[in-house]
Amino acid sequence: MADFVTKLSNESWDNVFDSNNIDSKFNCFLNTYLRIFYSSFPLKIVKNENKNKSTWITIGIKTSCKHKRQLYLASRDSNDPRLKSHYKMYCKILSKVIKEAKQNNYNSQILKSNNKIKTTWDIVKVESGKKSVNEDVQSLNIEGKSTNNPQAIASAFNEYFLSLAEKTYSNNNNNNNNNNNPIYYLSRAFNNSFPNINLKFSTRKEIENIIKSLKPKNSHGYDEISTKLLKASSVYISSPLNHLCNKSLSSGTFPQRLKYAVMKPLFKKGERKCISNYRPISILTSFSKVFEKVMYNRLLEHLNSNNILVKEQFGFRKDLTTEKATYELTNDILSALNDRLIVGGIFCDLAKAFDCVNHDILLSKLNFYGITGKANEWIKSYLKNRYQRVEINNKNSSHNAFSNWGIIKHGVPQGSILGPLLFLLYINDLSKTINNKSKPILYADDTSIIFKNSKFDNFKNDINIVFEALNRWFEANLLSLNFDKTHYISFTTKNNHQIDLDISYANKLICKVLDTKFLGIHVDSTLSWKIHIEQIIPKLNAACYAMRSIKPFMSQETLKMVYHAYFHSIMNYGLIFWGNSSHSVIIFKIQKNIIRIITGCRSRDSCRELFKKLKILPLQSQYILSLLLFVVYNKDKFKLNSDVYNMNTRQKYNFHLPSSTLSVYQKGVYFTGIKVFNNLPQSIKNLGNDTKKFKSELKNYLHAHSFYSSDEYFNVNRE
Repeated sequence: MADFVTKLSNESWDNVFDSNNIDSKFNCFLNTYLRIFYSSFPLKIVKNENKNKSTWITIGIKTSCKHKRQLYLASRDSNDPRLKSHYKMYCKILSKVIKEAKQNNYNSQILKSNNKIKTTWDIVKVESGKKSVNEDVQSLNIEGKSTNNPQAIASAFNEYFLSLAEKTYSNNNNNNNNNNNPIYYLSRAFNNSFPNINLKFSTRKEIENIIKSLKPKNSHGYDEISTKLLKASSVYISSPLNHLCNKSLSSGTFPQRLKYAVMKPLFKKGERKCISNYRPISILTSFSKVFEKVMYNRLLEHLNSNNILVKEQFGFRKDLTTEKATYELTNDILSALNDRLIVGGIFCDLAKAFDCVNHDILLSKLNFYGITGKANEWIKSYLKNRYQRVEINNKNSSHNAFSNWGIIKHGVPQGSILGPLLFLLYINDLSKTINNKSKPILYADDTSIIFKNSKFDNFKNDINIVFEALNRWFEANLLSLNFDKTHYISFTTKNNHQIDLDISYANKLICKVLDTKFLGIHVDSTLSWKIHIEQIIPKLNAACYAMRSIKPFMSQETLKMVYHAYFHSIMNYGLIFWGNSSHSVIIFKIQKNIIRIITGCRSRDSCRELFKKLKILPLQSQYILSLLLFVVYNKDKFKLNSDVYNMNTRQKYNFHLPSSTLSVYQKGVYFTGIKVFNNLPQSIKNLGNDTKKFKSELKNYLHAHSFYSSDEYFNVNRE
């Protein structure tokens, strides 16, 4: 690395600054960078060693194991008790040394890992003697015949991945019987005009900050340059890169050599030889991310300053999370049930939405939003003439197999920085087409629509009108619903019957279900959360098994780290919605089991003091923490007593609790959040405007009490 950095620091980059067009400039830059890269890191053919080889085995341990074997043979053939005693003592000491070596090695692996769950399971497999499943594609059925030829497999995958989007796009185009132009919908959604984007030049400091923000990964695109290497060379290349980015902006051209993606097939489930059981993972060049981020920053500033993105869109937006989207959905349902309205929801599944974006429609929409001139030309250049090829690992060769390059005609680039934002702009006018008779909630292409009405005929009429308008919008924009995966749910209280309703378009019915998956959370028709809890129990039990397997070789601190990365991340996802459910007691039992594993306590030992010692919150305490943080971060969604009543008591700064006799509503985030917040000690409530201090004091309070139930929490501070 030192040689590489030295050579970069001595490079003047004159050929970059002296060239004319952006492609010539970038070619000079990349060729120079690669020349220095190859001279500093020459390619070497390395013997393919056993991947399962234990990295903790040192030369000293190998020598000691040989000596142990010799002692065993000597003691077996001898009647000398001193020799036998020496052998036993040696075995005991060696076992301790091996255990410490494993512990140090595994602790280091997990500490350095970017994916602690995968690393944990790799260690579990090693210690349990299980062979790791080879993730590489070994063989594939092509036209009815099985082949293990890596080149043929790569070519088949590339044709398949390219054809998926092409077939869906062609079907969408053929189904477009709508006379309306996409811009017709757009102009109806927004009756105002937008100012033109300010495409200001980048600075060297901005380029360095962009590179600094990239995750340090070893994976790389076709040019072999990883983000890890890019970060190491940031200071020495920021000047020519800044010059290139500004030339790219001013000319409205994205460098052609950055339009090449390497695709790797990732197995989903089912038969491994079946090509349809794989999905593509796209790896772009690291330099592409820098150019994209420069444009992304300018696009985002334009969108935010002109309030262009609709409030119904939660995907890929700062401070708008899946938790907030789920709250909007569930709170709307609960409020309607509390008002004794008929409630239903359509949960849409779009077929290959990102891959089917029409470039011309997108560019027209960008122009409408004020992304005109060189900015529009730049994005057109960014989207057009892109290529991909598939890479397959070849275990019988030092070189991997590659397909030929294939052209990508539609869609936004997978794995890119700009792609998601461009997609948001593509569907930005969708919600305004249907929000007059429904409540749409979007998270990127996940589109969910809630309907409510006091009368069944009006309810049914609203759904039919909105569903037809929705499909007509999709047709105009060359997108389509996957009817097999689009679901309708009738939401009711436990004692009420389901509303039977057939919803169709073009003679295609959507499925009526009792539950569906919404942003990783299973939402059921009565919002009991039983199904969601049943779904995460096996995952949490698997975490327990993994922790038990690695415990002999891990320090307690490392086990805590694994707990938070693995068990806690699963348990805490969506907790504010299901943590108040009676079914959550099963999760708490599993959590206590894992606490006993970490501390080495017996199955019947009390865990309350263990929770306090480890500084880990019991399930209900974690639920209270997550709930209160949601309330404090979203205070605009809650009313104070002083906003409702004219009062001058200390209760006026409490949140106003609405009246309700409906149990499922009382268990919801809004109602319970208010109750829990109002029950806080006044000293913590007073910190509500300082979220950092509030979170710190609240954690200390919850750790000190380690509440096992909501009743315990309410009883402690009850006046």
